[in-house]
Amino acid sequence: MNFDNIAKLKLIYFFKSLFFFSPILTLFYFSRSLNTFQVVSLEAILIISVLVSEIPTGIFADKIGRKFCLILLILLYIVGNVWTIFAFSYIEFIIIEILFGIGIAFGSGAIEALVYDSLKCKGKENQMSKVWGSINSYMLIASVIAVTIGGYIARSHNPKTFVILLWLYTFGAIIALFISFFITESKHKKEIKKQTALILFKESTLHILKNKSLRKIIYLSLFTIPFIHIIMFLFQPYFLIAKVPNMFFGLAMAMGMILGALLMKYAYKIEEIFGMKKTIFLATILPGLFYLAMAFVIGPAMSFIWYVLLKGVSSLRDPLFSQYQNNHIQSHNRATVLSVISMITALYLAVMRLVIGKIANSNLILSFIVMGGIIVIGSVLFRIDERCIKINL
Repeated sequence: MNFDNIAKLKLIYFFKSLFFFSPILTLFYFSRSLNTFQVVSLEAILIISVLVSEIPTGIFADKIGRKFCLILLILLYIVGNVWTIFAFSYIEFIIIEILFGIGIAFGSGAIEALVYDSLKCKGKENQMSKVWGSINSYMLIASVIAVTIGGYIARSHNPKTFVILLWLYTFGAIIALFISFFITESKHKKEIKKQTALILFKESTLHILKNKSLRKIIYLSLFTIPFIHIIMFLFQPYFLIAKVPNMFFGLAMAMGMILGALLMKYAYKIEEIFGMKKTIFLATILPGLFYLAMAFVIGPAMSFIWYVLLKGVSSLRDPLFSQYQNNHIQSHNRATVLSVISMITALYLAVMRLVIGKIANSNLILSFIVMGGIIVIGSVLFRIDERCIKINL
């Protein structure tokens, strides 16, 4: 296999996703004297910073370059992570989360646009779901390895081991940064640099408003989001209710990630077997059904199984939606359009995070019913067929 952009991005995704600190991140914050509210608020600050940064970074990617945005993403991860190691105040952590949010925004549209345009140059844009799924599977594989190693290294819950895990991630991110300098970027046919940021944003927004098929895809994607970042905080208290032994918490995460990596990598094959319409329906409705199962069938074994299936199946939709959305977006403003979509998604998630968090604070099981109900209704109400994914530029 040639060491092309796709191969480089797989390695970049692997090394930048070695989150060794994931199993102990909350404990790390506690060791730095943060309380529970402050820890949860950091996630809200992250989402807000992503929301505010989406459009400017998307325009930046289209006008300056997607490769440069990728480099900035990893660089901000490294700076934020090193600062985290030496930070001790809540204010410092707030600033760090803002840096992370800006970094995420730099990558949200730029990387996907970079992949699609790399394929388009070879006349292989119809393989986006296959390639995007494969790239993201490297991220999930890295997460499985990192969670397993990180959980073992920090098993004593000694704050010194938390710092070791943060340094390990930093070294991985530095490797990813080095590889990112070797990415090549195709030139767009339009002279995008001649367009002002305002015109680029207006053009991208109008493109979404005028393209009915793209709007239907966005509606389905938005209202069937599997709330993975919310369940990440809720599955632990849920496991306590279900009496799942503590030793299986990390195992459940790892198994869910492995299943997700396999489904992402082979999403295109599943689509070939079942067809587009059935595959996207299953990919969107199954997480909702598993949320409902978690709410109504609770027990040590079944709750463990439901969570693993939920975490795994939630990954199936990503490469499919990436293919469908990019089919309707032109190359010259692809990153901006994707950033507009990401901004809409971030706004929805910011609201739902508060709503579901409020519900979970009073009744954890009810929050699972609400999430499951929204996803099931969304998957039925906004169903799409083959006509929606046909290229319409």
